[in-house]
Amino acid sequence: MRKIGVVLGCLVIGLLVVGLAEGQQQPKKKFGGGFGGRGFGGFGGGGFANNPINLLNNEQVKKELEISEAQLEKLPDALDKAVAEILSEPQLKRFRQIRLQTRGTQVFTDAKVAAELKMSEEQQENVKSILQEAGKERLEIFKEAQASGGFQGIQEKTTALDKETKEKINGVLTADQRKQWRQMIGAEFKLEQQGFGGFGKKKGKKDAE
Repeated sequence: MRKIGVVLGCLVIGLLVVGLAEGQQQPKKKFGGGFGGRGFGGFGGGGFANNPINLLNNEQVKKELEISEAQLEKLPDALDKAVAEILSEPQLKRFRQIRLQTRGTQVFTDAKVAAELKMSEEQQENVKSILQEAGKERLEIFKEAQASGGFQGIQEKTTALDKETKEKINGVLTADQRKQWRQMIGAEFKLEQQGFGGFGKKKGKKDAE
């Protein structure tokens, strides 16, 4: 078990060092290198093998290291602590805002987010129902695309679905909670991303007015 702890610690440190080094060497490159977009460990370059989080979630690696699910659940908090020791207070605040933004509507199922927004149990259940319904609709979109033999227009459909889902969740929150959420995420940050399937126009960073 001690060996596993050492390995996990090294991987966490490695992830942070690589991410920061890339940011310093390539100032025009958007923040990435492993920190999650929808969840932790989703957006950024580097590929699967360069992302310790992805590796640790790989079944072969988990078996080789005998990693338990309990250990994997501790990784996000471990990364948070490591990041807090490296970034300045303003950097850390902004990083947390960006992280919340890039997690999409699923972020509202996070217990910490719900607690900070002081969401009631009824609100949390309503949000879960909205997300479950959106998940079904998303699945139907992909099924229809597969049946038609092409994915043209699928990005527009999923984008519209995301917008509709966000509006429904905003309807569940109170005015005070929506205000608190805007403070939690700060100015809008858009990551550069390609269109569906690796093609499409890139989007740049844009601060909300």
